[in-house]
Amino acid sequence: MSPALPPESTPVAWTQFGLGDEPDLIARVLLEGQPGCPSITVDGVTTTMRERRDGRSGLYGAMCEERLKLDTALHVRIAFGSSVILDQNVTRDPRTVAVLGDTGCRITSFFDQGCGNPATWPFAQVADSVARQSPSLILHLGDYYYREAPCKGSNEDCVRAPYGDRPETWRAEFFGPARKLMAKAPWVFVRGNHEDCMRGGYGWTYYFGDDRKACEVVYDPSVVRLAGLTVVNVDSAHADDKYAVVPVNQKWKSIADTVASKVAGTAGPVLLTTHVAPYFVCPKSCDKGGVADIGGVRVIEEALRASGRQTILLAGHLHTFQALDAPGGLSQVIVGNGGANLDPFPKGTVPPPVIDFTFTDWRRTGDKWQSTVDNGRVVGRAQLWGSVFGFGMLTSSTLQLEMYDAAGQRQFGCSLAGEATPRCR
Repeated sequence: MSPALPPESTPVAWTQFGLGDEPDLIARVLLEGQPGCPSITVDGVTTTMRERRDGRSGLYGAMCEERLKLDTALHVRIAFGSSVILDQNVTRDPRTVAVLGDTGCRITSFFDQGCGNPATWPFAQVADSVARQSPSLILHLGDYYYREAPCKGSNEDCVRAPYGDRPETWRAEFFGPARKLMAKAPWVFVRGNHEDCMRGGYGWTYYFGDDRKACEVVYDPSVVRLAGLTVVNVDSAHADDKYAVVPVNQKWKSIADTVASKVAGTAGPVLLTTHVAPYFVCPKSCDKGGVADIGGVRVIEEALRASGRQTILLAGHLHTFQALDAPGGLSQVIVGNGGANLDPFPKGTVPPPVIDFTFTDWRRTGDKWQSTVDNGRVVGRAQLWGSVFGFGMLTSSTLQLEMYDAAGQRQFGCSLAGEATPRCR
């Protein structure tokens, strides 16, 4: 039997749901210089994982992969000799669902978050806190990659580190701090605007995508049918790409025509996951163009609600927490406080107070999508929890969302099952 691997050289292993209608469960291992692929044991049957034959492997790292059909439940175990790197009971009846987003450490030519300081970038702490909760499904709402430039030497927390869309950066940003959490439960990886094709999209597509395409402007949604719950993952990565306004909105509108039929016959509510929130309370004033650019995602959400399905929209993008309710059954939660620099919202109290909000629903229109139309105003209630890093844990049977800080201390709970007032208390 092979000797156990030291922790620092243990490959990163995970399972995830891919893209498309009823996607495969995919087991992946990102190798750390090991020769050959590990063994995988599925319900007691052991085989050797296959190395992914992909031209991008030389750039982003060798990876082993196995695609699995998940009926009701599977026991998945991945090991190099005596070193078990993943041991999961995967089920279509996830009792607890972890919700987090916007986890990377922002470094640009004009801003340095301080990635060497866990107080200013606590994603490793957040990931460990989530892992201790032992979720049965993990939803990442996008934005993994923020290190677009070298850190500023004038910053006392500047630690020489990689940047740019390359494997060393992805290890520093995500795979390293999330190593334990990666192996805990299956993931749904939402693509963020930091993973568009002009930023980290090529890395995201290699690690978390589901085909050999290098980078698409809009990927097809995934529809994951679970027991009493359906997760619909909609790609909004290019929502703020002014040059892609036409194709992304056309794609979203075409998705809206079919997504309601795809969830027909499933039981329970729909969790519509995307990155750029279609409704939100702005930290200052809302940008008319930005509101209009994401209008096509609001069309998808409306199509699901019009089909009679209870729809809960989960998003990130804003680095804060928001729960929003409006007439007509709109229920939306933003969980974007997983580690990236927080947005300038006032520090929230516990539980967050209820405020009234008004959202002008601008949408793109016309053959070239260059003009906007006022689709009316959304008036409702909101609860904001600002200036705090953290994550959420959703109980699927009750739709109770518990919010935690980075250290894993419970802060408050939100009932997503109905129209409770206040929703979070």
